[in-house]
Amino acid sequence: MPPKRTSAPPPAIAGGTAKAATSSMPSADHSTSRSHTPGETQPRRPTVTRGLNPLLNATSWGYQLQNLNLKRAAESPFDVLVVDYARDGSDKTALKPKDIERIRQKPNGGSRLILAYLSVGEAESYRYYWDATWTLNKPAWLLSENPEWRENYSVCFWDPGWQRLMCGSPTAYLDKILAAGFDGVYLDKCDVFEDLERRDRKAAKTRPDIEGDMVAFISQLSRYAKSKAPGFLMVMQNTENLLEHEGVMAAIDGVAKEELLFGLSGPERKNSKSEVQEARSALDSAKSAGKAVLVVEYLDTPAKIAEAADYMQTAGYVLYIAPKDRELDRLNFDVFEA
Repeated sequence: MPPKRTSAPPPAIAGGTAKAATSSMPSADHSTSRSHTPGETQPRRPTVTRGLNPLLNATSWGYQLQNLNLKRAAESPFDVLVVDYARDGSDKTALKPKDIERIRQKPNGGSRLILAYLSVGEAESYRYYWDATWTLNKPAWLLSENPEWRENYSVCFWDPGWQRLMCGSPTAYLDKILAAGFDGVYLDKCDVFEDLERRDRKAAKTRPDIEGDMVAFISQLSRYAKSKAPGFLMVMQNTENLLEHEGVMAAIDGVAKEELLFGLSGPERKNSKSEVQEARSALDSAKSAGKAVLVVEYLDTPAKIAEAADYMQTAGYVLYIAPKDRELDRLNFDVFEA
């Protein structure tokens, strides 16, 4: 989900785009023990050897969470695509292994990595797991609505009830992503503990180390996923302060940063030098540790797009330019020439 979301109704789930490139990712070659419907495409994931992070081969990435068009996604040049598990959050529109395989294949004959967006810190009313009775009879772990994004609710992410929705059974969210054949997950709202300290202080005060709780949760999700599918990739969006924890750094394969250069104080407004440097320090530590660094800027102005491209090339980060409207409802791969 984009940061600073508007109060508009939740989208029908969508995505974004990145700098075009012609390089290919490692070929997919793996099988799992999960059963599949006869005739259904078997999920495939990249072969990952010990110590090799395939995200480091990427020179471009795309990001779309709404209105995914499989044909356009397949025609895109990106080495990595971040998309939603389902077109509208429901099981009926969930991507099938054959869909993922279709968009995995690049026009140049290579293959790309497909990551599924997964919010681990907020419950979303348009998700398959949502129970309509929660409106009147909330589970203990369901907290306040996000004032910047209607129908998204903070959760006590340490609660066993919430964690069971996330992983550990065939109906859990991460398990569905694994079964569909995604190459990894793109974790969002790992910073929810900061929201709770502002908006749900009563719940936050029950935890002696709420930041440590998130570190433990990310580590748990990573261990579980990688035990089910060796080589499964974990990318954490924002929350750079968590990179100070060895547990998080060990759990993830990449980190994504929204608005590194522009947008913190308003659309396309340049961030302060101190804001950029603070984020850079954390991102560079991840890069030095062998993690991929993905950056998305929300820009329409050509001069600012060019500035961001030059900056990321020097920094060694992989850039995606999403439209300024932040809707993430289309792939923006005409911004750069390959």
